[in-house]
Amino acid sequence: MAGLSKYFIAIFVIFYTFHCYAVFSYKDDEDRGVFYVFQNVLMMLTHLMGFFVLYARSGDNSLIILCLLEEALLFAVIILFKIIYPMASRLITNNVCMLLAISFVMLARLSGTRAWRQFVIAVFGVAIALVVPFLLRRIDMVRYYYWIAGIAGLAILLVMMTIGTVTNGSRISLTVMGVTFLPSEFVRLLYIFFIAGMLTDEEHRNPETGRIEIQQLIACSVIAMAHIGILAMCKDLGSALMFFIIFVFMLYTATRAPLVLIGGFGGMAVASLAGYKLFAHVRNRVRAWRDPFADIEGGGYQVAQSLFAIGTGSWFGLGLMGGSPKSIPEVAKDFIFAAISEEMGALVALCIILISLSNFLMFMNISMAIRSIYLRLMAVGLAVNYGFQVILTIGGVTKFIPLTGITLPLVSYGGSSVIVTFICFSIIQGLYVLERSGEWEDDE
Repeated sequence: MAGLSKYFIAIFVIFYTFHCYAVFSYKDDEDRGVFYVFQNVLMMLTHLMGFFVLYARSGDNSLIILCLLEEALLFAVIILFKIIYPMASRLITNNVCMLLAISFVMLARLSGTRAWRQFVIAVFGVAIALVVPFLLRRIDMVRYYYWIAGIAGLAILLVMMTIGTVTNGSRISLTVMGVTFLPSEFVRLLYIFFIAGMLTDEEHRNPETGRIEIQQLIACSVIAMAHIGILAMCKDLGSALMFFIIFVFMLYTATRAPLVLIGGFGGMAVASLAGYKLFAHVRNRVRAWRDPFADIEGGGYQVAQSLFAIGTGSWFGLGLMGGSPKSIPEVAKDFIFAAISEEMGALVALCIILISLSNFLMFMNISMAIRSIYLRLMAVGLAVNYGFQVILTIGGVTKFIPLTGITLPLVSYGGSSVIVTFICFSIIQGLYVLERSGEWEDDE
């Protein structure tokens, strides 16, 4: 049975992914409901099958307890969101649970301690996610005091730059009362609120054309670049890149000027070249990206091991506990996609990409349906934040782009990343509910 499990897991995940897109062929929510329930069954079976194999091969009784608690959590997320927010997107809720289910299984395989921690973090994230859509009904208060979000974000980054902990050459974390977290993950949310507020401030719009005044655009750009500059000085270039991309796409959405995209990508190219010239660890990552096998004992070790793992797994993987993913440093964080590819197979890995794409498409569909330009900008910022985080993570693991140190949302281990991703998803759900209920008036 353990040998067949990898095929069952692949089939469950493939059918789940198929239904992520099949639901769009039905416009009626009642017809879609059957697909959503089928997805719920498939995600539970995937999780149960994974833990069955882990228990069969390890004999660890604590896995039974962890499995039951995680099943209860996934069930609670599905039911509570359906009851409390009946107009929320069930597909987004299901996708969150499916990605979590895969993460729970793989982390239990990699590290029992981290698996339990991830479960506790997820419980905390779910508790926050259930409250956020309700709080969004007071979002007009945040909108008109956007400058507080901007100042708070800069202040947090300055504290990190001053007393933050250095990891792998980058100053990226803070420790408060024994709890270590990544400030840039949380500041990214404040940043999106700030940019959306700056670009929709009615007091700085031309009354005749409705466009944002040039002085406001300049001020917004300066403060955005201040965020990015601090992150660059902390050598957290992956986060700096994310902040820059978010700003470019939100600015383009607000102005609808193609030159914004052209200038943005041109600026990104110049900044990338400058980062290569200025920072040694960037040069090391680029060398590892170009030819990881040339320095397999040094800077190219992680990428080389990742490529070995992905290639070894083939379509259906080696089966849980059948590979050696622990040979990759930080496999539970930056390289969990490689571990999934090795033991669950390329088909499951491709499905993770497609499920993530489904999330991104839902985010963008929601943003395009929103009449309020302020809420639309927020939705676009969150969508870009999520989409590019997936691209940068999987791209780095597969040698498509140089490593950036960004984690895979809801799949990688990490408290800050998981909690912030939960908040992002719940904000999107809240915006979707606001739009469907007509509680937010058109401000275009």
